[in-house]
Amino acid sequence: GLGALIGIAVIVVDETLKRSTSSMRLPPLAVGMGMYLPMSLTLTIPIGAFIGRYYDSWASRAAVDGDRKKRLGILLATGLIVGESIYGVIFAGIVAGTGKEAPLSIVGDGYGDGAQLVGIAVFVALVFGLYRYTQLRSERDFAAMSGSLK
Repeated sequence: GLGALIGIAVIVVDETLKRSTSSMRLPPLAVGMGMYLPMSLTLTIPIGAFIGRYYDSWASRAAVDGDRKKRLGILLATGLIVGESIYGVIFAGIVAGTGKEAPLSIVGDGYGDGAQLVGIAVFVALVFGLYRYTQLRSERDFAAMSGSLK
């Protein structure tokens, strides 16, 4: 249908740009994702890309084991994507099984705005706590490894 024609047109434009310029491209996958995914998901993709780029530049500047840090970052990102996908499938099963739109909600709809703020705060605290734990553990393991090399 129309989507296939748009996809073919985007590929033709991308290949033309590839041959005529070195810096400009029109990635068909990005265009397809932008057309297919809702805005709430599409917005998180560039945010994740910026965070990934920042993390990679930080890992490249790291004095010790920059490549290992990059690999761990990729492993973390992959785990988040897979975990979210598994949760989505399980949650869809729960919704289908119960017939309710929000089967796991603890409070009513009147608490929606507050629940989002609490959820964001808990998420940020959890990420910070896990980051700090990992950082301290890494420093301890590196110190132990450095001590055993002497």
